Amino acid sequence: MSAIELKLIPHQTQDGLAYQHLRLQITTQDGIITPADLKGLKLPENVQYSQGIVLEGRGAIWLYGYLVHECHPAAWVGCYDPRLDGAVVVATHKHEVSIGQVLKLNLPS
Repeated sequence: MSAIELKLIPHQTQDGLAYQHLRLQITTQDGIITPADLKGLKLPENVQYSQGIVLEGRGAIWLYGYLVHECHPAAWVGCYDPRLDGAVVVATHKHEVSIGQVLKLNLPS
């Protein structure tokens, strides 16, 4: 079993923009991961790169860096920030969103 679980959930922002919510969860008993846990970590096979992706969950900054890199082919990538009740767009290939834009959303269940 992998120390990091990735779950892809189809969702939409409060404004109705469809995206994919990528929830990450650390599955180790102590909640600690190491850089070696990145080896073999892959995005779910059903990622639709024509849509945006929002990353959400507790994880090390280097884990987020890796996931943003892996999600790069997507239309756009955002990172969820609970203090903002939304996702901050950190990369985009589309004019519908811009870098630094906060997309308001409710977390999927």
